[in-house]
Amino acid sequence: MGFGIHDQGENVLDYLKHSFIRASMLGLTLSLVGAALADDVHFTGSTLGRFNSDSFASTDTLLGLVYTNSTFDNTSVGGQLDLGGNPAPGVNFNNFGSFTLAMDNETYDGNMFQVQITFTAPFTIAGGDTAVYTDKLFGTVTDGNGGVFIDFDNTPQTFTFANATTSGSFSLFINDVSIAPGQSSSLTGHISANQSPVPEPMSLAGLACGAFGLITVRRIHFR
Repeated sequence: MGFGIHDQGENVLDYLKHSFIRASMLGLTLSLVGAALADDVHFTGSTLGRFNSDSFASTDTLLGLVYTNSTFDNTSVGGQLDLGGNPAPGVNFNNFGSFTLAMDNETYDGNMFQVQITFTAPFTIAGGDTAVYTDKLFGTVTDGNGGVFIDFDNTPQTFTFANATTSGSFSLFINDVSIAPGQSSSLTGHISANQSPVPEPMSLAGLACGAFGLITVRRIHFR
């Protein structure tokens, strides 16, 4: 009879040990899943542009070249996001605006363009939520031939952000633009981003529970 009670005690101990393991692994898994889901970053915002010393505006014109602004709302995948939506002057979306070049005979060498990008997400960007990118214009249009090359400083700008739920950083660079007479071209760019969640109380509890369970099981196993 005593032998049977001993066996039953060992069975109960094994059951408790395996229950602890399952609960511990569940707690750790939920904590890690919560972190993984927060890796990619959601971006929203809008742009304004200007030629030379004009004021930033939704639309600006230099000779036969017209800039029209844009809005964007997209999320990175694997930490990468290309904002390269097709040009649609007046309703641009998921790019940084568009240029439309007329067929008129003009020379554009020596002029300058700047795009101002304002982020509404992610929130709480260090140093402010607005960035300015500058370029130089080169090109001539003659009898409907030629075109304009818009040569940006392609050096990435890096931003950091931190708020109640996440913290992270992202880098953004703007691509150069080549545009032919009578055509429209998008102003595009690339974002590399990463973020980490600020642990929520439940996530911390799950992590603590998992760690405590594993330690407890280890102690029971070696007694």
